[in-house]
Amino acid sequence: MTSCLTAAPATTAALPLQFHARISGKVQHRVGDGMLHDIPQGQKVHVDTALASMVVSWHSDGQPVTVTLAREEFLFYVDEGRIEVLG
Repeated sequence: MTSCLTAAPATTAALPLQFHARISGKVQHRVGDGMLHDIPQGQKVHVDTALASMVVSWHSDGQPVTVTLAREEFLFYVDEGRIEVLG
């Protein structure tokens, strides 16, 4: 059963080590020193909590995609309603 958290977590300590989320607004990531790229809106993603970052992964055209967002950046997107944490 999938459900949404009723309130955005204040810190990543309130998040499980692994969970699913939905991209519901403009969320961007940077590959190396390159340009910013959007994560597709509406995309359901898998999130793993790492030491100082959140590892976000999904499939695009049958290929796995994995990006890393800083914890603070991930929580900013959650607070802004751009990432919806799913239970």
